[in-house]
Amino acid sequence: MKNTFFVIALLLFSANATAETELNFNLINLNATASTEVANDQVTSVIQVMLNGTDPTKLGQQVNQRSNQLLEKIKAFASVKSQTTGYQTRPMYKDSQIVSWQVSQQIRLHSHDFTQMSELLGEVQALGTVQSIEFSLSDALIESTQNELMQQAISKFRDKASLVQQQFNEPGYRLVNMSVNTSGYAPVYRMESQMMMSADMSSKSAPAALEAGSNKVSVDVHGQIQLISDTTTVTN
Repeated sequence: MKNTFFVIALLLFSANATAETELNFNLINLNATASTEVANDQVTSVIQVMLNGTDPTKLGQQVNQRSNQLLEKIKAFASVKSQTTGYQTRPMYKDSQIVSWQVSQQIRLHSHDFTQMSELLGEVQALGTVQSIEFSLSDALIESTQNELMQQAISKFRDKASLVQQQFNEPGYRLVNMSVNTSGYAPVYRMESQMMMSADMSSKSAPAALEAGSNKVSVDVHGQIQLISDTTTVTN
């Protein structure tokens, strides 16, 4: 029984040693990249209602009134989603004494419809100030683009592997390992001068000029292949 166990252990050790030896030669590291420029398909903007005065209670009521008017206007634009954020009451000091108060409320807007967002920003400038505009790629567009690029990058990797195999006059290769990495992207910010108008305006402005721009999406494939001479294990 002991002899049988010893023989089995020896065979397993020999098999592992052989496998490790097989993976320690003819190893080639390769990489491939696929990338493309994609037009941004969503826009996010922040509008701020801010008033200054000596009575914080009255200021709060006025800011709430303007914010409600803004939200009512936004409802007319079905493709634009809104969210109130960042309500703040802040004392203003001079010589260590409170001389006035500042009350503000921010409303975040988000849409995939640039035309409606442009028209909305033109209308609401009579009630608030456009603080920022950010263009970006939606999660769905990023995922679909990355899936397409992944296929391209892997195809390029296979082409490189085949080229290396042919140059070394080997019948084939097998894949040892592979990793796929996707690159990040940066939101594109746009602040047009005509959008940075004061809430003191009494009439509706012309639609804001929006230029969405684009983002670069990339997929990198890194891997290792082993050139092999045994045609029975070719995975080309």
